[in-house]
This record gives sequence, C-alpha cells and structure tokens, in this order.
Amino acid sequence: MNQRTVSANKYNEVTNIAAKYIEALRIGSVDMLSDIFHKDCVTYGTVNGQLMGGASNPTSDFINNYDKYPNIVSHIDILDITPTTAIVRVVMAKDAVNSDCNDYLTFLKLDGSWKVITKVFHQFDK
Repeated sequence: MNQRTVSANKYNEVTNIAAKYIEALRIGSVDMLSDIFHKDCVTYGTVNGQLMGGASNPTSDFINNYDKYPNIVSHIDILDITPTTAIVRVVMAKDAVNSDCNDYLTFLKLDGSWKVITKVFHQFDK
C-alpha cells in the first residue's frame, strides 16, 4: 500500500538537514555541504539578474570566495513531502555579501538518507 501519510519524524528529518545547510553557510563549512548535497546536484539561480549555476555546487564556490555568513537570518518551510521526496523553501537574509535570497531545495531519500538533488535560488537586490 502506498499511503500519503508522512510522519512528523520525516518532516523533522528534512527540517534538520535544512537547518544543517543554514549552519554550514553560517560557519562557512564546505565539508558540511558535501554531506547535504548529492554529488550530482544541480543548482541554478539569478544573481544581479543573470542566470548562473550548473552541475557544480555554486554554494561551495560562494563560501570559498566569500567565507562564512555570520549574520544570516533564516526561515525554513517544507512545501511538500512524500516518503522519498521533499521540497523546501529556505528564506535567508544577510548572506556573506549582505544579500537576501530564497533557496528552493529538492530532497530525495537515497539509501536511507535525505540529500539535496536540486537547488534553485533567487538573490534579491540589495
């Protein structure tokens, strides 16, 4: 049987990983990101109105270029969840270059653990 019910524990699992993502940004840890993002994750978004992204992880590149986000303020919303997929919105203010952005993370549960498989983001004007 394939029921639609997803337990609160599943929501908490995904929320905790999204919180770990924010913590990785706050402290500038590329190593933590590698535990969160699938090795084949794709990322796309707009920065200053220009499309950027691809198969690499621009978030790691951003941390390597700008360091940590010590003043980050964030909010996590799970937009939808199934036993093996989740869509999460992360609203952030004050990244490493003092910009605000929204990230939309798609999680897949692979081999018993949740991994970000895609990230789409929008960086707001300063």
